[in-house]
Amino acid sequence: MKCAMNEGAGLITSRLTYFNITIRIKRKKSCIFSIIIALCYQTTFISMNIRTILSTIIILLFSIATFAQKNNLEKTVIKPLPTGTANIACDCKDAVKINTTKASQYGLTKPSLGFGSIQEITSKGRGDKLAFEAEHNTAWYLLNINFDGEFVFEITPQDTTNDYDFLLYKYTDTSFCRGIQKNKIKPVRSNLSRLNSKKKGITGLAFDAKNEFVGKGIGAAYSKSIEVLKGEKYVLVLDNVYPDGKGHIIHFNYIKQVTIAGVVLDADSVPLKSEILLTDNYGTVIKQINTGIDGKYLINTGVKEEINYTLDFSSDSSFIAVKKINTKALKDSNTFTDIRTILVKLKKGTKYNLNSINFLGGTSTLLSESHSSVIGLYKLMSKNKRMIIRIEGHINGYGDHPLSVSRAKTVYDYLQKQGIEKERMSFIGFGGEKQLYKYPQNEFESSANRRVEINVISIK
Repeated sequence: MKCAMNEGAGLITSRLTYFNITIRIKRKKSCIFSIIIALCYQTTFISMNIRTILSTIIILLFSIATFAQKNNLEKTVIKPLPTGTANIACDCKDAVKINTTKASQYGLTKPSLGFGSIQEITSKGRGDKLAFEAEHNTAWYLLNINFDGEFVFEITPQDTTNDYDFLLYKYTDTSFCRGIQKNKIKPVRSNLSRLNSKKKGITGLAFDAKNEFVGKGIGAAYSKSIEVLKGEKYVLVLDNVYPDGKGHIIHFNYIKQVTIAGVVLDADSVPLKSEILLTDNYGTVIKQINTGIDGKYLINTGVKEEINYTLDFSSDSSFIAVKKINTKALKDSNTFTDIRTILVKLKKGTKYNLNSINFLGGTSTLLSESHSSVIGLYKLMSKNKRMIIRIEGHINGYGDHPLSVSRAKTVYDYLQKQGIEKERMSFIGFGGEKQLYKYPQNEFESSANRRVEINVISIK
């Protein structure tokens, strides 16, 4: 079966030209203007003067709308799923070569539709954990290893309903593909588990996974990471079980063993006993610990190179705090030291900025890395049973009041779903009325405007 590709569709536009005036309009966005203008010029019983007046009004309204859009820095835009352009190969002999570096990715790829000209892998005589039942829609990659260390990757399907399995082989020589067909080469890692909807179809190798091989049926989404040496080569083959699937992205990385040390204090610099969550960029909790009575903590763990991790701090009577860490800051060291965190006491009538809660641009969809902060807010309200809050949404830019409302409501809905009584919460959006930076000069200032604040109405 041939490995088919889908071609991307271009933007469809409408063009109307009357009296040397040309207006280009995105069809779905402004077709109403096209219709009205066409009626104005094609209806014979409307006088020339009326047509001219109506046309002028319409063009003026369109210009105002365009100006408003340009001055709204965070307009809600619903975009179709992008069409992948990165190449895939459905046969071993054509495997796409990839140089794996720290925090690198390949894709979004074109969809794989078929198994190519040769079906190299079937489960016959190979074992349940060591082979696909058969190749359905495959993609082959030849990975060049550029660092010594613990190697991980994540396969993210564009369509979260697609079910990707994978096999990872140690590359031998030019006879490798023939060896695969004759069942002479065994994989060093595999994951054939059923689609995990909670993980949005993501699978791969992870530092904290327990099993090197995961067989068919319900099982772990990740297999155990693998120790590699610079200069080695591996062959990764993916198989999407479902037909007519979309493309995928593969994130590659290496694990760095680190130590994270610090102290938690209150506003008067008194040590504070608190809970700490270390989460990755997908919002997955890596470590959960409590400080001692001296407020100090020490975490030893593995983290992915050059990827943001989040430390969430919380205590019973203080508002939550968040800090970001990244191995880029370590240079030649393996230790994050002297992380000093202040937890501010909860007070009635005080607003607290949840600047760690971020959204997908122009939407009210929480980024994965923000989930731990919302969980921290939930725990805080669970411990303070009489705490009543108002969730306040803000955007970067002017206008778009509904977006700020829906962002605040996203946090409200999450808390209610977790069991916080709706009588203890309300939400409101201020659009761009209360920007911290009216004329942001950089991404930091723009991000500071794009925020959710918690207004403590009462706490007893």
